[in-house]
Amino acid sequence: MRRYLFTPGPVELSEKVKRALTIDMVSHRSREFSSLMERLQSKLKALMDTDGPVLLFPGSGTFALEALIVNLISEGDKVLSFSCGHFGERFREIVSRLGANIVSIDKPYGEVFTKDDVTVALEDHKDVTAILITHNETSTGAVNPIEDITKCIPENGPLVLVDAVSSLGVMPCFPRKWRVDGIASCSQKGLMVPPGIGIAWLSDRAWKRVYERRTCPSYSMDFTMMRTYLEKELPQTPATPPVSLFFALDASLAEVEAEGGFEKRFQERQLYARALCSAVKECGLELLVKEEYARSPGVTAICIPDKADAVRSNLRKRGIEIAGGQGSLKNKIIRVGHYTRESISELRYFIQALREASQEAGIVLKETNLDKIDNIFAGGCI
Repeated sequence: MRRYLFTPGPVELSEKVKRALTIDMVSHRSREFSSLMERLQSKLKALMDTDGPVLLFPGSGTFALEALIVNLISEGDKVLSFSCGHFGERFREIVSRLGANIVSIDKPYGEVFTKDDVTVALEDHKDVTAILITHNETSTGAVNPIEDITKCIPENGPLVLVDAVSSLGVMPCFPRKWRVDGIASCSQKGLMVPPGIGIAWLSDRAWKRVYERRTCPSYSMDFTMMRTYLEKELPQTPATPPVSLFFALDASLAEVEAEGGFEKRFQERQLYARALCSAVKECGLELLVKEEYARSPGVTAICIPDKADAVRSNLRKRGIEIAGGQGSLKNKIIRVGHYTRESISELRYFIQALREASQEAGIVLKETNLDKIDNIFAGGCI
């Protein structure tokens, strides 16, 4: 039986990425590695349509978030935290543990924030140092409209720090254009590489904040040290990085370029998400994110109250690995990742398996006309 990894990270690896992981090891102080670093800088800046260094370091997405905060937030800073899911709450907890004073603004799981929500919060809290918000909330499959939200934030206002862990590489994420001051991300979701690389980017004014603090309380997360090594004649990292993963990231970025670029990839993932959502609704199931504009192109949350874990277990028996609900959504939803190159064949197989797994759990779903769903790939509409 073929195994399908439809989790929202880690994700399936292409054959080219797998081969890159077996490339002969090189020294992280060699010219070959420096050339690799230069290629990665060029490709990642193009992906984000930005300039300035893109920091790469060993770690998960959570590690990258903590590194971002350690370098920019001090004990006692007042921070405005917007959360509409489990990972927004995690971002908040990271900052809280570092001694910041948190002002929490919450929305129900499955909803997103608007520019008006942020405007009102800023009027009530004019003295905040930074704003925390998640771009793509992995726990719900909801996308906060960062580009629109930042329009209400004054240019000399609080730093805007964004969790881009599950958005970078699967949807537009343009921090400079959107006036974001810092993003944190990782390798194992939209960039389609194994876990192990943390990623961060800072605006000029965020870098000013970093340098004003003079000393980072963490050695391994020190962004000034990372930047110093990156700007050497032979670009490198302060400590030994996961070299094989860096080669894999280079291969993954090059593969997307060869397939038509990230803009094409963004469109394809959006179309796939729309097709999946349409098929799920035809089956008679509900989606957690009600507003179509707020649904993620990388992960979809499907409501199966009180039987989600049973359906997930039944899907696993059919070779399909998906994710369950987190926090208050445990045993209420399943989360289906579609970060790589899933096509209509994977969609057909998943929907059929979902029907069977649900029936085995005592839920009878409606018949689904998958031929209709094909139209979204053929013409870009349902």
